[in-house]
Amino acid sequence: MRCMSLLRWGILGAARIARQRFVPGVRAGSSGTILSIASRDAERARLLAAELDIPRSYGAYADLLRDPDLDAVYVALPNALHAEWIIAAARAGKHVLCEKPLARRAADAERAAEACRAAGVLLMEAFMWRHHPQHARVRGLLEAGAVGDPRLVRASFTYLMAPGANIRARADLDGGSLMDVGTYAVNAARWVFQSEPEQVSAQQVVDPTTGVDVAFAGVLRFPGGRLALVDSSFQQQSLTHRYEVAGPEGRLLVERAFRPDNDAGVLRLIRGATEHVEEVPAANQFAAEADHFARSVRAGHLLPPAEDGVAQARVLEALYASAGT
Repeated sequence: MRCMSLLRWGILGAARIARQRFVPGVRAGSSGTILSIASRDAERARLLAAELDIPRSYGAYADLLRDPDLDAVYVALPNALHAEWIIAAARAGKHVLCEKPLARRAADAERAAEACRAAGVLLMEAFMWRHHPQHARVRGLLEAGAVGDPRLVRASFTYLMAPGANIRARADLDGGSLMDVGTYAVNAARWVFQSEPEQVSAQQVVDPTTGVDVAFAGVLRFPGGRLALVDSSFQQQSLTHRYEVAGPEGRLLVERAFRPDNDAGVLRLIRGATEHVEEVPAANQFAAEADHFARSVRAGHLLPPAEDGVAQARVLEALYASAGT
């Protein structure tokens, strides 16, 4: 891909996260510009483009992909459509940032990743939380031995879903609490241990009217006898998104782990009777994610802490298999 001053983005889908988080994030960053947006409804696309001050709109995803001026696309579609449109974007020669999770089934994630490799474009799963500076601080503390050898991760993301229609509650679109917010908890465990689980065990509560899990809990066993406890829910009144890393020397708790938004990050290091509280200044993690992707494109490969999402999909599929049996 030719050298560029700004990465030129097209957006597939009109999801709220694209409108309210990603577009402002790109504009708050230093490496990209939003050139176009596509929706299945041409009038909706036109209105969104006007509202968001985006120069071009398309009434079909395929039409956006044919735009020769685009360098990359952000896939903000329902989970079940990710693999299909990643592959289409790759064949159109566009780099792809796809909203998490990449896929519920490993085979779909592998097909998408292979299409990107064959086309010579990058694929990155959009776990924006990894790019917030509080997690770089966590990594530094862990590497400095703040808790000793990490042996256990506890990670949780829960909220109360409002009544009414919601794509997160549609089985045909691969909805469910694990696929929505639980995937963050799984991702955090994999990130902390920097390895993949050898075994998983899980339980879920499925809503009989929608067919999706409204609560999910899993245990992941990593190499070296390390464990992770993860849970997610659509049924809890309070918004909770945190992870904790425990070892023989102490515990490190990240209280606003995945959606700190405009608040500072809060880290609590507990060693015996001593507790040290540290605030990490607020940051726009969507801007950091977009800038990181642009740097990766220019480098020609994904830079850490990003990944393509295939390994994550394998774990999600294994968790669902365990919960289903």
